[in-house]
Amino acid sequence: MIHLKKGEVDTVAVPNDPEYLALVEDLLSHPKVQEMSLYPQHGVTNCLEHCVHVSYLSYLFCTKHGLNARSAARAGLLHDLFLYDWHTYRPQKGERLHGFEHPRKALEQAAQYFSLCPVERDCILRHMFPLTLTPPKYKEGFVLMWMDKYCSLMETLRRPVMARYARQERRLERGMALAEANRQPLIEPKKRHG
Repeated sequence: MIHLKKGEVDTVAVPNDPEYLALVEDLLSHPKVQEMSLYPQHGVTNCLEHCVHVSYLSYLFCTKHGLNARSAARAGLLHDLFLYDWHTYRPQKGERLHGFEHPRKALEQAAQYFSLCPVERDCILRHMFPLTLTPPKYKEGFVLMWMDKYCSLMETLRRPVMARYARQERRLERGMALAEANRQPLIEPKKRHG
């Protein structure tokens, strides 16, 4: 179920969903996470708002499909914890452009302040696939990656993120079903008698 009611945590609107909030309240109240609200992300959306969008949509999808909703929600909230304005940031010597570098920087920041499980680490580090060449190891990582791209587009176009969520959910469901079907052998291996 999609919860459209909003509540306030400081100045950022977050879903009024008690189950979701129970998973991420400690992150939302942390000063470093709150600092993300100082940096613009896409359009008029700041980095914290973007991360809340990605986190909540990832949580909804993973909850519905029996995946690790806790890790998806927490990784979604931390996936862009790089703490600078990427629009004006100048790469240091040896650094690549922001799109390539920020997943590693976000993971380093997140690991410095929070205890992360392997799923959360992978989700944060791999959320920019296919720009970064290594895909996520876990289904939750693919969910977060997809929701990040969807939210980024909607925010850039200044459209409400929830407006087309049902359509994106169906697309992701089809993609995951196709990926699952491709993992199973088309021909059963012959059994040896003996």
